[in-house]
Formats: sequence, structure tokens, C-alpha cells
Amino acid sequence: MSIFLDFDGTITVQDTIGEVANFALRARADEGEDLAEAWDGVVRSYMDDYRGHVDGYRVQEGQRLCAEDEVGFLREMKTVELQSLGRIRQCGLFRDISPERLYEAGRRAVEDDGTVRLRPGFREFARARLDEGWWLWVVSVNWSAAFIAGALGCPEITVIANTVRSDGSIAGPDILNQGTSSASGGAEHRNLTNSCDKLAVVEAILQQTKSLQGKPSFYFGDSITDLECLLRADYGIVISDKEDSTLLKTLGRIGKKVSHSTDAGANDSLSWASNYNDVEKHVAFKL
Repeated sequence: MSIFLDFDGTITVQDTIGEVANFALRARADEGEDLAEAWDGVVRSYMDDYRGHVDGYRVQEGQRLCAEDEVGFLREMKTVELQSLGRIRQCGLFRDISPERLYEAGRRAVEDDGTVRLRPGFREFARARLDEGWWLWVVSVNWSAAFIAGALGCPEITVIANTVRSDGSIAGPDILNQGTSSASGGAEHRNLTNSCDKLAVVEAILQQTKSLQGKPSFYFGDSITDLECLLRADYGIVISDKEDSTLLKTLGRIGKKVSHSTDAGANDSLSWASNYNDVEKHVAFKL
């Protein structure tokens, strides 16, 4: 009775990280601070680090033929993500931008401007599952849980993502940092940046919520950061506009069969769909 969903590209038609950054750039510009060039440098450095990881990883893509190999590649991406978060803080793009402003930016992006579009049928799908008694969570590597909440406009859906601090740094969600505090000598603060972090969130929720233990779980995702959760869930559903997306090709390469929802059998643990209208028609949600 638990449904976990990625946000960018899964609930939305396109990734929204750029929209979050553009909002912050406009906010800085309104205060007389032009950070466009500095931000471009942050983006370029991330892409350089990413390509370096891909090219230098000990097992090249064509040789990663099982889940363990691919998970190893994804988990070692954590260093690249943390380096990028450090640059974001140094850049100061999100400094003094409150959660309230980010929430309103998310709301406006969907309701007023149309710069963020939700996938067809999502609102109806979410409403139907909530009314049936399912628990819905969004688990996202997005920098702002507040932006996501504003875009969703549904407080009954719990959003677990990073948050923007007043100093411009990106902090991970509480569920990844329970009982830890670097200031008091505890473990280092953990951000939500990649597939292993998402899996840790899902497993923590299922372990801490007794009413969910032993009950079916669904996970919806569209990118490689969703791979571990898709494989962990009782039922994984890939959201994709085409049958040869990066995620679907990756799953095929590591030996995982993923049929379209119209063809998937009752015992198939993985399927894919382009929108939530198809999900509603062809996937059974039984409590």
C-alpha cells in the first residue's frame, strides 16, 4: 500500500532542475547580482566530472551486464554529486532564498506559467490512490523539496528531497540524517543525490512504518538514479516517452525484462508506461 515516485521526468514531463536554477538566477538578478556566468561554470564543471567518471570507471558500460555492476557504477557517482553541491554553495545562487519562495515558484511554474507540466493523468492517478488508502511519497534528488511541494499542490503526498539552506548550501532530508550531526561529532551529513540514497530513503520508510511492512510497494521512476528502487520494489514502473530510453536500455543490458504496461503479465515485477492514463488502465493496485 505504498507508492514511491521520482519527481523530475516521472511526475513531470521534463526535468525541473533548470527551472529551479532559473528562478534563483532571476531572484539574484532582482537584487542586482548577476550569477549567470558563475552558474554556467558550475554546470560545466559538473558535466566534466560526470564524463570523467563515465570514461574512467573500471567497468565500461558495455561490460556491465548485471545489476551489481551497474549499481557499483551509480554508487561511485556520489563523489561527483558532492563536488557539485560544494560548487553550488560557493556560487551562492540559493543564498537567502526561503522555502516559502521556492514553494511559490513551484506552484507558479505549474499553475500560472506552464513552464513545468505534469504528466497526463498524474493528478487523477494520485487522487484515486489516496482515496483508496495508498500512501504516496515523492523521493527526489531535486535540490528543493519546497519547489516540488508547490508544483504538486497536494499536501497529502509526502515529499522527501533536499532543502536549500539560508547560506545557499543543499541539505539532505531528515530521514537520511536521523541521529547524526557532524557538529556534535556524529556521522557526516548525507545529501539525497543518487540511487543508493533513494534506496536508503525507501527502505527507512518501509522499516519505520509498521503498517506498511509486508504490504505491496510500487516505485515509479524514469532515470538511472531510480534503478535501485525499481529493483527493490515489489512492482517497478518506468515512466518513459519511448521504449529505448536510457533507463530502459540499461535495464535490458543487465538482463531485466520490462514490458509495456499493456503487455505486462500479472507476475511481472517491471513494466513501463508513457503516462498515468496508461498506468490507470493497465496496472492493478490492490490493497
